[in-house]
Amino acid sequence: MRATLRQGERLLFTTDTFAPVPRGGASTPLSLQLVPVGQGPLGQGPLGRLPASWRGELPNAGGSSRWQVDLAADGSYQLRQTWLNRPAPNTFDDIGRWRLEPSGQRLVLRGGREAPVFLQPLEGGAVLRKLDLEGQPIRSGHNDRLTRLAVPEPIEPRLFLAGLFRLLPQGPTTQLCVTGQRLPVALEGDYKRLLQAYRSAVPTGGSGQPLLVNMEALISQRPAAQPGQGPRRALVVEAFGRAHPGQGCPQPQMASIPMASNPMASDQNPAPAHRAQPTLRGTAWKLQALQSPEGPTLINPPGRPPELLLATDSERLSGNSGCNRLLGGFQLAGDQLRFSKLVSTKMACSAEVMAFERQYLEALDQVRQWNIDKRSLLLQDGVGRSLLLFRL
Repeated sequence: MRATLRQGERLLFTTDTFAPVPRGGASTPLSLQLVPVGQGPLGQGPLGRLPASWRGELPNAGGSSRWQVDLAADGSYQLRQTWLNRPAPNTFDDIGRWRLEPSGQRLVLRGGREAPVFLQPLEGGAVLRKLDLEGQPIRSGHNDRLTRLAVPEPIEPRLFLAGLFRLLPQGPTTQLCVTGQRLPVALEGDYKRLLQAYRSAVPTGGSGQPLLVNMEALISQRPAAQPGQGPRRALVVEAFGRAHPGQGCPQPQMASIPMASNPMASDQNPAPAHRAQPTLRGTAWKLQALQSPEGPTLINPPGRPPELLLATDSERLSGNSGCNRLLGGFQLAGDQLRFSKLVSTKMACSAEVMAFERQYLEALDQVRQWNIDKRSLLLQDGVGRSLLLFRL
């Protein structure tokens, strides 16, 4: 569930998270917290009139990247980063929910990234200033600002998505888990596989029931299904992933797992009998330590531990490297494992974190074997040398 409060067409307040429906049904109270949304004519509010687009080139660790941020009045955003110093594919898209803090000094974007993006509205919404990962001004002489475009020019994001698919009389729709938006689904691309999975999972006569699915998709302008209506944004399924009958949109994991004091040691506390042995795929692994390339010295992650998730329905991995988001592929055969086509965003962090990130990525490139002991994942090179230790 989520809620909005409007005055006519003007959005005043909205929830910036989704709350699960209580198991007790209507008899169980549910609290929803709404946050204020800044909008209005340009120059009369922190963000100005919405929808709007901002664009600019920002520095990163290896050169520069072009950023574009699209904000909609319903509290959703789109973000595109194009790495100018890299060959294609060099574009990363994200979508999610935005909120303006009560002070009006910080705009917070939360979507598929490992961390929120912080921006500071300036000059009545004419400029968005990029802030660091802690939401503080970046101390640098380089450009840190995105400029508002004269008219909105929304991107057409292409990314991995999860959503609740429904087959309705007026046409198929999907409600996106990350934004809550409900979009019509175009009858093209890999739609036939999605439809087949829906009909296999939903009983005959059950059309209209939601089915959780994931996919590679494009959000793009398409002609409306009803005659006389103009084009509208629709979901184009480029590669259907998998259906998850009986499940709803996943809830974000808010709690972190504390690091062990001796990170390369085996788990001294065995998992409870009722807890299943973790699997390599489908488990969000947190890095505990990596082996120093100079010798047996163990290096603990500075700051937030990197995370690694190997998909269950494709040979794709996701996660982060402590500072930047990480995407790529993997090949798995028995206890043999190899990572490939690793791509990361190019945000800058402290020198210590960036140095550790480089070592982490180099270690991932050398991985050839894996082993799970209780609740720990050990990754090794081709001769059995330990490289990385992860835990739940």
